[in-house]
Amino acid sequence: MRLVTAREMRAIDLMAEKKFAIPSIVLMENAGLGVCNVIEEYFPLLADLKVLVICGKGNNGGDGLVVARHLINRGACLAVVLLGNKSEIKGDAKTNLLILEQGFVKTYPIKNIAQLKKLANNFKPDIIVDAIFGTGFSGAPRGIYAEAINLINQIPAFKIAVDIPSGVSADDGSVQGLAVKADVTVTMGLLKCGHLLFPGRNYCGDVWITDIGIPINKINETGNLFLIDSLLVRGALPKRLAEGHKGTFGTALILAGSRGFSGAAVLTGLGALRSGAGLVKLGVPEAIIQTVEKRVTEAVKFALPETKAKTLSPTGLNKILQLIKTADVIAIGPGITTNPETKKLEMEILNKIKIPVVIDADGLNNLSPDQLKRIKAPKVLTPHPGELSRLIGINPAQINAQRIEICRKYAKEFNSVLVLKGAPTVISSPEGKVYLNPTGNNGLGSGGSGDVLTGIITGLIAQGSSLLNSAIAGVYLHGLAADLAVEDKTEYCLVASDLLKYLPKAIKLILEGE
Repeated sequence: MRLVTAREMRAIDLMAEKKFAIPSIVLMENAGLGVCNVIEEYFPLLADLKVLVICGKGNNGGDGLVVARHLINRGACLAVVLLGNKSEIKGDAKTNLLILEQGFVKTYPIKNIAQLKKLANNFKPDIIVDAIFGTGFSGAPRGIYAEAINLINQIPAFKIAVDIPSGVSADDGSVQGLAVKADVTVTMGLLKCGHLLFPGRNYCGDVWITDIGIPINKINETGNLFLIDSLLVRGALPKRLAEGHKGTFGTALILAGSRGFSGAAVLTGLGALRSGAGLVKLGVPEAIIQTVEKRVTEAVKFALPETKAKTLSPTGLNKILQLIKTADVIAIGPGITTNPETKKLEMEILNKIKIPVVIDADGLNNLSPDQLKRIKAPKVLTPHPGELSRLIGINPAQINAQRIEICRKYAKEFNSVLVLKGAPTVISSPEGKVYLNPTGNNGLGSGGSGDVLTGIITGLIAQGSSLLNSAIAGVYLHGLAADLAVEDKTEYCLVASDLLKYLPKAIKLILEGE
């Protein structure tokens, strides 16, 4: 499913009018009707419900005027206010204002907040429709608009935002000052980035997409920003041949763990096994081989030479290179530490390999940007904002504020599939196609969950999926497993190993088309 910025949505609206001959007033009519239909989903009996529609001066306000007209026709009791003078309303919004006032209800121009407070206190709305700002808004609300948003948030009514809550940036979800805290948001045609990125996501409530008549199938063929959905994941999963065997489904080599971090190796290995790899080989320092042996029975384990600190040693390079010869993919990083000798070993491996590699955790912490760029093997990088911050010199808060742009930029710069973990996780191809993941919850904010993800992605690559498809499917399934797990365990109690228990159910849901 395609995602759009405010600028892209304006271009699509213009395309609908110029290329597909859909008048803009038809788009506005469909938008308002769609919002009304969603309201009816929550309130099937609209008769006598009191609805306060608060409209701005632009097209978002015009949508609100259409909503008001259809709600009146369905029996609701309406109060409609304009934040400004009627003379300031232009274009299609003005046409809908004339229609509403000629045959339905008068509107109330509001010049100061006292007028709106008085109307709201007397009317006592059950529902408030926020039609102040649309997706073109940016910056901080000021004056009467800020005061109206503050009042909306204080009134104990069900709140529905038209397209996006007023005050939320459609491009990055940022909120500068105030924004309407909606229970439901009804957006037009396509999701905007601000519906999914925090903090905007917290203001949207339930998000509905309403059809406004634009040929979405044609629109989805273009663009470079997408929302991952179950259909995309189903297509991204590797095919399982009926006559297949463990050789068919690939070999994954995982280099992980150290003293005190045996769990990282265990979780990564189990993630690769659970995602369907035919054979998983786990290379770990000698000191932890017995612990790993007990916890991962299905993988082939290799005790590798170790440093005095019980981390992977460069003296094991030749043995590792022999293992790589029979592998289809290698994962390196979980729990290996930043020991200087281990760092040296990692670079020697990465400079020699040609098969795909997934680099995570300390595997990333051990590398400089220049070293990453010199790696010739196809690669997936899976940093969280802290790890990426160390690599690129941008603080984590700024990375989170610009997740899409930063992920796209550094996927190109590092010539890799970049998985920027977080809320939401963002994936970019080296060519600049970006995918946002809608699954997952804050229960994933615990040690080991990233190791499971690395294992899942590695296991999918082993089976022949492309690096990008493996990242897309792996991230979605990882988050879906967490969503299924918290239904039983809550976010408080979720631990990384739970993801492995719910991953089969997550994959089954995808395969069954749910």
